[in-house]
Amino acid sequence: MSLQKIVRHRTPSDRVLRGTTLAGVAVLLAGLITGPAAYGTSTVPPEPTPTGSGETTLPPADETMPAAAPGEAAPTETVDPVEETDGPVNVTLPTVEGPVVVGKTVTAFTGEWTGMDAGTLTLQWMIDGEVVHESTALPNETVQFLIPASAAGRSLVFSVRPGSESDPVTTAPLTVGLGTIDGVVWNPAINGKAVVGQVLSLNAPTWPDTDSVQSVATYQWYRGTSPIPGAASRSYTPVAADLGQKLWAEATLSAPGYAPHVAPSAEVTVGPGVLTAPLPSITGTARVGQAQTANPGIWPAGTTLSYQWYRGTTPITGAVGRTYTTVPADNGQPIKVRVRGTKTGYTSVSRDSATRTIAAGIITATRPVTVPGTHRYGQTLTVSQGWSPAPATIRYQWYRDGVAVSGGTKSTLWLNSSYIGHAVSVKVTVSKPGYATVSTTTVRKTVGKAVFTTTSAPRITGTAKVGYTLTTSLGTYSPAPAAYGFQWYRNGTAISGATNRSYKLTTTDGGKQITARVYAKASYYETRSTLSAAVAIPAVPVVVLGGDGTYRVGTTLKPGLYKATGTGDDCYWERLNGFSGSFDDINANYWGPAKTYVQILPTDVGFMTDGCGKWTTVTSAGARATSITADGTYRVGIDILPGTYYGYGTGDDCYWETLSGFSADFDDLIDNYWGSQRTIVTIPSDVKGFSVDGCGTLTRK
Repeated sequence: MSLQKIVRHRTPSDRVLRGTTLAGVAVLLAGLITGPAAYGTSTVPPEPTPTGSGETTLPPADETMPAAAPGEAAPTETVDPVEETDGPVNVTLPTVEGPVVVGKTVTAFTGEWTGMDAGTLTLQWMIDGEVVHESTALPNETVQFLIPASAAGRSLVFSVRPGSESDPVTTAPLTVGLGTIDGVVWNPAINGKAVVGQVLSLNAPTWPDTDSVQSVATYQWYRGTSPIPGAASRSYTPVAADLGQKLWAEATLSAPGYAPHVAPSAEVTVGPGVLTAPLPSITGTARVGQAQTANPGIWPAGTTLSYQWYRGTTPITGAVGRTYTTVPADNGQPIKVRVRGTKTGYTSVSRDSATRTIAAGIITATRPVTVPGTHRYGQTLTVSQGWSPAPATIRYQWYRDGVAVSGGTKSTLWLNSSYIGHAVSVKVTVSKPGYATVSTTTVRKTVGKAVFTTTSAPRITGTAKVGYTLTTSLGTYSPAPAAYGFQWYRNGTAISGATNRSYKLTTTDGGKQITARVYAKASYYETRSTLSAAVAIPAVPVVVLGGDGTYRVGTTLKPGLYKATGTGDDCYWERLNGFSGSFDDINANYWGPAKTYVQILPTDVGFMTDGCGKWTTVTSAGARATSITADGTYRVGIDILPGTYYGYGTGDDCYWETLSGFSADFDDLIDNYWGSQRTIVTIPSDVKGFSVDGCGTLTRK
């Protein structure tokens, strides 16, 4: 805003201060009070503005003039005549005229002075006593002052000093009123489409006369007559609560020192919003029985989606979920999904996906088609299978050597004798409406004869000694055989010719294991072979030495345990390490009853016997007696059983020994006794031998 010099002519009698209150406009203080170009002077005092009430007479010099109301000029004073002095004398007081409001220019009269001799006056404008502008002028001149924004509500005083040595003359304080923001340019129309979800905006108001005054525009949107909380910017996006409501806004232009300028916008009625609806799609295998999934795309937040599946143009009853599993009726038909979006305040929108043609479904085997069990005569074969989904129809056809079996169209097949030796298979065909038919054929398997089940094995009975006859039982079988066959074995080797139910033991069988195999036989059955448990045949002692004499060990006589067969009490033998006849050749010797044993060691060179009878090999069998009636040497656990034996004789020459072996070495002796026949002896189970002489009868109890 520019300032213009205003020159008015007036007479001293017209000294009247007039004021008008105006609404303020914001003005920058710095731009208004610092430049002298903003102020003008005139040599002619201004004419007073008529007020309608005449002039205001100054009060007496000793009375204080009241301050003017905000926006009004202060009353003027009339100076009483004074006597002439040598210095400047104020004849007419300075005055201020014009609207005392921010942003307006007031005009000040410097007053009439005498004794100035063409000197200048110092002028000061003060706000609340602080000088904000200073300049010079001549008496009887007018100057202008633009009231800054910082003066709003404060006291304004105009001061005139005729010289540095004189006191200033001031006007009465004037209260500065708020300026008015005039000439605002604003288009009150609301920009944008008035629907939920779309942005509405306001035009920005402008104040073209503000020059450098900083103004600020603020906004408030209203729903009807109520302000919308938080809606305080130029733009606003209507929400669901605005649907059908009238929206408008207030624009407020504010500046420091100015009364706010408030203006309402135009009014709009909010309609329903338009949802942004993406095109949905479908994923999943396009076959009967497969799940189809709708992918709706990205919809605006808060949108509720619903689904409807269509077969062609017909909605599928109940198919209202995001997924849909196709049924046989969909085979070969176009399928699509319609997605409908609903959101409060918006018009609901539906979008259809592209269609996809559904192919026939596939029936899948959940387990292989097989024919378990034994392929033998008399058995019933049953097909094992599993399918998904369950087929509506299953058809069977059995084949023998690749040729269809007449009447073989069930899931089972009984194998009669005509199938023995032939390969059997079955073809299974499954079907279901809307699904492709599936066929599979099992692997061929050859049918064998039936087999017997053994419920009890054959068992050998009879005396297990050479020269005696053994007999085998038949065993029991299911079903009962029609015929039997036999074969006897010696140590696992078939005995030639031994093919009857009974077998007589020979000397060859001594020391061997004898078993019998029974063969069960019937038509259409495989011969069943069952082996009995083995029977041990005791070995027959063999004469090794025929009588008294000396024998070389390793050739005629092999190391081992031997038994004397003599009956007297004068049996003598020696184990030798040489044949020189010297005492040193004897490793060990024995003299006593001929009922005895000798253990010939591999380290022995020779063996001499006298009065002992023949020497034979020994067997693992024995009498296992519990009574000892004759003197001699016995094998514990074979000839006699271990235990505690009692003697009740009356003689005093009873002698016995427990032995760890039969070599006659001193180390073989474990314990011994010599004394009365009335004795008790415990024969442990871990000793090898027991020798007794002159003890009578010993009985185990």
